[in-house]
Amino acid sequence: MKFGELLTQDGIISQQQLQEALELQKDNPKVPIGEILLTQGILTREQLIHFIEKIIFLTGEIPRQELELLDQEEIDAIMARIKDQPGQGR
Repeated sequence: MKFGELLTQDGIISQQQLQEALELQKDNPKVPIGEILLTQGILTREQLIHFIEKIIFLTGEIPRQELELLDQEEIDAIMARIKDQPGQGR
């Protein structure tokens, strides 16, 4: 599951907001969708952190582009919470 899809599925952003962000991303393919949504004020930093964690829990994969938007303290906190979850052990 992609980051933007999860945000729309959970009702955090609309499909239209996602499409607009994806259009902007076409001009800047290296810019993560999370950064675009943050810059537009559509997504808060707390929501970004929450959904990075959620993707890791759901897929077992780390969304590296979005993770790069965080500082080391935020990354460490996410990794500690994941490690503390039963069955995660990452």
